[in-house]
Order: sequence, then C-alpha cells, then structure tokens
Amino acid sequence: FEHVLEHEQHVTALINSLMDLAIELKDHATTSFLKWFIDEQVEEEASADEIIQSLKLNENNPGGLFLIDKDLAQRTFLPPQDVGI
Repeated sequence: FEHVLEHEQHVTALINSLMDLAIELKDHATTSFLKWFIDEQVEEEASADEIIQSLKLNENNPGGLFLIDKDLAQRTFLPPQDVGI
C-alpha cells in the first residue's frame, strides 16, 4: 500500500500542476472543475495512509490482517458526484 500512496501523491502533484496553470492563466472555469479532483485526491491519500497505518499497527497481531481484510471488504463504491460539466 505504500506504492499506492506514492501513486496517489504523484496524481495529486499532476492535478496541482494543472491547478497552478489554471490559476496562472486566470482560467476560473478550469479552476472550479479541478477543485473536485483535488478534494478527491485528499480523500484518496488519506485512505491509503489509513490502510498503511492499520497494517503497521497490526503487523505483530496474527488476526490483524484478517480484521483489516474484513474492514476493506465492507467498503462500498460511491460514484463521483456531478462536477457540473
């Protein structure tokens, strides 16, 4: 999951670069559009970090991996909200 977090951080950097360019060009519509993606990346990075922390806390707990797996299996996909475009 550390690779997952690194990937999410890379995606965040790419989106931030786009946002920087949109701000520089005073492209308010694109800035507004990218805001949703930035918020989503905050959630994605937090989720990956939460899993990493759980794995670290349970590395010496024989049943820990089972509990983490059970937790992850209960997650449900929430489709993205309409971004207005």
